[in-house]
Amino acid sequence: MNAFRASLAGALAVLAIAAGAVPASGQAQFDDFPTGYLTPATGGMPADAWKGTALGTAKRLVSALPAAPRSRALRDLQFKVMVSELVTPSPDNSPPPTLFARKVDKLAAMGEGENLNEMVRAAGGYDDPTIAATTVNALMMAGEKTGACAIAHAHPMIEPFGKRALAACDGETQGLGNVLDGPAMVSLDLAHTRLPPSVLASTQPPMMRALVANRTLPLAQRIEVAERGEGGAIIEATRLSDLYKEAIRDGVALPAPVGRRAQLVVAVSNATNAAEIMQSITAVYTETRGSPLFPTIARATAQGLLRLDPRPEFSNIAQEAIRGFLLLGDKRRTEAWIKLAIDAAKNNPSTLNALEHLLPLAAIAGIENPTTLPAGAIDRWYAVMQQDDPARAAMRGNLMLELFRATGIDVPTGSTKVPEEASGGRPVANQSLQALQSGANGRRRAETALLASVALGESSLGDLAPSSAGYIVRCLRAVGEDEAARLFAIEVAIAYGL
Repeated sequence: MNAFRASLAGALAVLAIAAGAVPASGQAQFDDFPTGYLTPATGGMPADAWKGTALGTAKRLVSALPAAPRSRALRDLQFKVMVSELVTPSPDNSPPPTLFARKVDKLAAMGEGENLNEMVRAAGGYDDPTIAATTVNALMMAGEKTGACAIAHAHPMIEPFGKRALAACDGETQGLGNVLDGPAMVSLDLAHTRLPPSVLASTQPPMMRALVANRTLPLAQRIEVAERGEGGAIIEATRLSDLYKEAIRDGVALPAPVGRRAQLVVAVSNATNAAEIMQSITAVYTETRGSPLFPTIARATAQGLLRLDPRPEFSNIAQEAIRGFLLLGDKRRTEAWIKLAIDAAKNNPSTLNALEHLLPLAAIAGIENPTTLPAGAIDRWYAVMQQDDPARAAMRGNLMLELFRATGIDVPTGSTKVPEEASGGRPVANQSLQALQSGANGRRRAETALLASVALGESSLGDLAPSSAGYIVRCLRAVGEDEAARLFAIEVAIAYGL
């Protein structure tokens, strides 16, 4: 169980975030039957995804998962493992708590209160006082007080948490102790208590979600947290977009850069015809290009792109559409816009040169499923990298080669001018790579998926060694997670500035 503590001014001397505030013992044997609510038909994993994995290994992996992996693709993948309706590995002598209880704890640590509640409800988990308490706590941290209180009034919870939760549900604002968990956040919200800077700067998913949902906080502070949270795959892009719209609508004073981002997003949302959509999308991609927040703003304006079809009259924004749909992992739309961009660029050398920046990403994403690429094309793309940033060209080129090969494109060694090796980057530990390879060789799908997330941890994608990135992509594809593997590859490529 993770505990996150920090000093709190005044009456609150200790900070313990949701996942750490409620210990989980896993008293009931929920591992005796499949738990989860996603099936392959609804986007989940196959029921036998744990096949070949020992129960003790599954338990250790779930407990070792990062609460906030820097990869949205890997975060979504570990989430999918935990909420899919999977057959639990056979019992062994591994120590408690159960695998189900560990999934409950991890989802709480990830700030997934609503989805945690759905999983617990489907499994009949409210009957376990510890799991009921964890669920109530997670829902309160997510701002879902009504649902949390319905559970709290209907099911027993471990004490003293149960009394504190019921007190918060009844509107009490005093005497809830010095633990800043779900009940405390509810009472502080009711009392309009000012939170200290240490809390506002939290990077823990449950607290970040609680802050974004806290309507007593100034909107500018909620947006600042939401921007950080969206970049860390904690806050949904649609939630951030809604906050931007609220700020513009109400004339809220925002720091100049934040205000401009809000204006860009709202302009896309308010566009009423194709010309306005094109103009607003162009402004978004032009002004945020090269910014660390580019992926965040691109996702926040994705609805604008979805309103346009890849027709010749929209070719001026084809490259922006390609970038956006690559980020969203939409192969079908990316392919359609690439064809439009190539047709439009045939008589425009400058446009074709700009398109060279995107074609390597398209190949990595599997557009048209290439198995080979002309060496001349790869060399041309590398030359563009050398022109853009000579100091980082070797590293970016090497990453491009690694990701080509990892996604099934045959590039014979030494066949191009791109360096086969490049110094720099953080390599994943050999022990983690060996575990990944073992899981992939054994086609142990859920195990390999979680090992990928554990291997990355909470490290920055832009610091990951190219060889390690390629290794993770290969192993995920080997167990049938091609889409997640390619999305991860695109994330790393964009983080590198490819």
